Amino acid sequence: MLSLYLKSAGLIAPGINSWDEAVRIFKQPETYSPAAVEKKLDTLLPANERRRAARVTQLALYAAQQTGNAAELQQCLQVFSSSNGDLSTFHQIGLSLSLPGRPVSPTGFHNSVHNAPAGYWSIATQSQTPSTSLCAYNDSFSVGLLEAAVQLNASDNQQGRDCLLVCYDEIPPEPFRALLSISAEFACALRFSKSATDPDQDCLARLDIALNNETSSFSQLSNDAMEQLRQANPQAMVLPLLDAIVHQRHASIKLPYFEQSLEVQVTPLRDDVINVTREESL
Repeated sequence: MLSLYLKSAGLIAPGINSWDEAVRIFKQPETYSPAAVEKKLDTLLPANERRRAARVTQLALYAAQQTGNAAELQQCLQVFSSSNGDLSTFHQIGLSLSLPGRPVSPTGFHNSVHNAPAGYWSIATQSQTPSTSLCAYNDSFSVGLLEAAVQLNASDNQQGRDCLLVCYDEIPPEPFRALLSISAEFACALRFSKSATDPDQDCLARLDIALNNETSSFSQLSNDAMEQLRQANPQAMVLPLLDAIVHQRHASIKLPYFEQSLEVQVTPLRDDVINVTREESL
């Protein structure tokens, strides 16, 4: 079993534009109205990079930047996880290759690599810390969470750096929609520390995670609209976990992990689950 401590969170989804909004909706789920995510998301990127960034990058960075200030986030280890990556760019490149001259744009080419959001994040925050980009289809959130726990507890993390987990998926373009069960944009970011020994860390909860062989009865949400959101994007499987944290509820959350499951034991640590305001803003 591995333990990690949640310090802050970020979220962007239909009808949810921030972690603080998510907290309100978890507490009053009957107020949830799944409006479409805004077409333009204000990220930390400089203007030139902001124009080049693809939709998945915008979603990822918008969630990630909610979790702390520039100095804190610059020092974080990073795990980026997506079930399919940038399918819109992939589709555009595929169409271009079928045309005379194969006019693939340089911007499309560099956006097509799976670690593009991580690269844009390093530009936005000037971070030089290690980052890992993962893809595990519908189990990408579980894989990312386990990877974050491993990164935090690794022997080479001697400086005790926090780890930022960012999980994201866009709505795929039309040729892929029949194959992929993604009908809503979604991105979440969770910033973890290795321990809660520092009283200034103000951790929201401790998570103890372990693999087991049970592959049924994965955690769901009781509110119909929120449960539909959970099913609309692979990364939204995080929602039952966040619901337990917001309600400060001791809970066992079961998430799919290939032919196994990932069990997450939630131990609340703080009554106020709104992100702590930092003096230095982004």
